[in-house]
Amino acid sequence: MRVMMTGRHVEVTPALRRYVESRMSRLDRFQVKISSAQVILSVEKYRHKAEIVLRMDRTVLQSHALTDEMYGSIDRLFDKVSAQIRKRKEKRVRRKGGTDRRSLRAMPLDGAPVTLSIKTIRRKLETLTIAEALSRLTDQPEASFVFLNPETDRVQILQRDPRGQVELVDPLPSSARTA
Repeated sequence: MRVMMTGRHVEVTPALRRYVESRMSRLDRFQVKISSAQVILSVEKYRHKAEIVLRMDRTVLQSHALTDEMYGSIDRLFDKVSAQIRKRKEKRVRRKGGTDRRSLRAMPLDGAPVTLSIKTIRRKLETLTIAEALSRLTDQPEASFVFLNPETDRVQILQRDPRGQVELVDPLPSSARTA
């Protein structure tokens, strides 16, 4: 990504440049390809203005922010651009349709939030005995098979552990938990 910075009536100091680049790096969490970014910082009397033009995926996003201090303008600018990118991305996901997608925010150790997308797939459970489910379980390590057991009328899971041993998982309903 190419970042061009321009200062109008203000000198773009190395500290300002580092600050803008650190805020730009936070846009990577949206996993969009930004081909170029032009950041314009300007000062008029007491107004500090920050503008950005992002070129990405056949789209141009523009935004500006105006406050009484430059770092505040830059923060507000990148908050606006993040909202635009998020909105554009959610719109594209909605248009694809067909699946239920949910986003979760995970907080890794480095402190930058990461958005995880979860795709929901609905399948009908097969009603099988444990012996029938065992015959359908593959020989691959860590394979699993979910089925409805007619003897207990409960959902159960057959799975292989890393050593190849077969385990039967019989989840307890939340009302049946014991202390």
